[in-house]
Amino acid sequence: LKNFVIRLRTVLATGLLILVAFLVLPPFLMLFVGSIWGAPPGMPGRLSLSAYIDAFSSPYTYKVIANSFFLSFVKTTLATIWGVVLAWLVTRTDVPLRRTMEVLIPVQFFIPAIFNALAYLMLLNPHSGIVNQLFMGAFGLESAPFNLYSYTGMIFVMALGSTAFIFLLTYGAFRALDPSLEESARTCGAGTLGTLVRVTLPLVAPAIGGAFILSFIQGIEAFEVPVLIGTPAGIYVFTNEIYRAITFFEPARYGVATALGITIVLLTFAMVYVQWRIQGDRQYSTITGKGYNPRLVRLKHWRWPAFIFGALYIVLAVVLPIGQLLLSSLQSNVGVLTFESFTLKHYYQAFRDDMVLRALYNTLILAVLAAVGGVTLSVLIAYVTTRLNFWGKRWLELLSWLPWTLPGIVLATGMLWAYLTIPGLWIFYGSLWILFIAYIIKGLPLGVRALSGTMVQVHQELEDCARVHGASWLRTLWSVVLRLIRPGMLSGAIFFVFIAIRDLSTPILLYGYGTEVLSIVLLQFWAEKPPQVVSVLAIIMLAVLTGFSAIQRVLLIEKERPEAIEGRVPPEIGRL
Repeated sequence: LKNFVIRLRTVLATGLLILVAFLVLPPFLMLFVGSIWGAPPGMPGRLSLSAYIDAFSSPYTYKVIANSFFLSFVKTTLATIWGVVLAWLVTRTDVPLRRTMEVLIPVQFFIPAIFNALAYLMLLNPHSGIVNQLFMGAFGLESAPFNLYSYTGMIFVMALGSTAFIFLLTYGAFRALDPSLEESARTCGAGTLGTLVRVTLPLVAPAIGGAFILSFIQGIEAFEVPVLIGTPAGIYVFTNEIYRAITFFEPARYGVATALGITIVLLTFAMVYVQWRIQGDRQYSTITGKGYNPRLVRLKHWRWPAFIFGALYIVLAVVLPIGQLLLSSLQSNVGVLTFESFTLKHYYQAFRDDMVLRALYNTLILAVLAAVGGVTLSVLIAYVTTRLNFWGKRWLELLSWLPWTLPGIVLATGMLWAYLTIPGLWIFYGSLWILFIAYIIKGLPLGVRALSGTMVQVHQELEDCARVHGASWLRTLWSVVLRLIRPGMLSGAIFFVFIAIRDLSTPILLYGYGTEVLSIVLLQFWAEKPPQVVSVLAIIMLAVLTGFSAIQRVLLIEKERPEAIEGRVPPEIGRL
């Protein structure tokens, strides 16, 4: 019986490996094939390097590459400075209202990028932006002082989102740092600034370096800001140039798009490898078995300037975008702030629009399906890679990580080629199923990492205990393991939900008539509808995100257990 169970698990794990390979590999392989095929997807062609020659023989391509690196590097540098300082302030200092700041600063991370871009287009548009109008009226200026359609505007909007990302990635490192190391430096005569620069920052350097590289990759992959702000300004980077090559040209330049996509993938691989080397070559142990009590750094007369520094970010990243879109959605005429100008008619119009209702329905369906399907697949992968002695688990880990190197627009390009070229797959193109598969692929790296981290916390002895009490392997998996990793499953589910609701770059090339989602309709309405209607759609999207987050939080609270993972045996085992 034992041998039968082992063989069964091996067969099931092999089937899982084949399934993941079938999902992940076609976009990668067809992206490469498309770059050397010399013809549009699904059409007869021959092997050729003409796409690479066309792309890299043009000086324009090198300008696109330079723009991508410049924007990503500058916004990442600014975001790293801002995010690291904020993380240090709320974890290591006595800045006023630091607990409130600790809650509000990460909010920007959960706001869709398209939300920020649209809000600041309404605020800082050089022709009709509210802030520009206020400055021109107050100071008698003849031209707008701020122009969002510029490199500076793109960097500013992108840096707001990246700051929250950097904050979240470095917050834990600052919080876990042993304060005795800083106290030793101050005992030796170092001041607050000297201690920060010479002790604190070097100790959290791995977290900062890793966050910088991941944020830089995010900048290279960014789509919403380049499309909405960069394209009207004539500023092209990898992502909006790929989109332009496929949608703005007749015939579409598929070869150039795939050549640029392959370039992004190779750059992403290189940067992730650098991150691994940075974190793998040095030791930064700061948590030992010795207990300690956290002691905050006293900022003295710098307390309120530090508070203003943090509050400024909260206002720019959270209050202004949400406030602008909410206010705009309630106005008859944008910029007219009278009681009579407030109305709900734009909400009424939006909910009577068939496209909006269809997009809302599609988004909700895809969010639920992506959460269920993504978490199920992630749990299976995490279990096989952390629990079983399976011959292909390293390949399974690699396949689950590969989508991390594919930006949404590049994944969409690869899937476009795969599902129009591989026999039998074309029936999925333009349907909700291809969007479902795309969201699963895109969320797989985060889902597997979340579930693997939770899975390793469940000690093997709990499974052994269940087996001793007569439970089968499947019963143990269902009644013990899955019950104990439910917090991780809920966290993984929210990753997939967020991707399905807020992502624009993936469905932009894959949707068809009748399969529009909220992000697609939002982009279309920006070009066709008044800003008030656009604001209503953005608020609806934010409300949907907030609703799913609230459901996840309620379920997480209900499912929490007081016993430790490795402590007392939970009641589930007693009922076996």
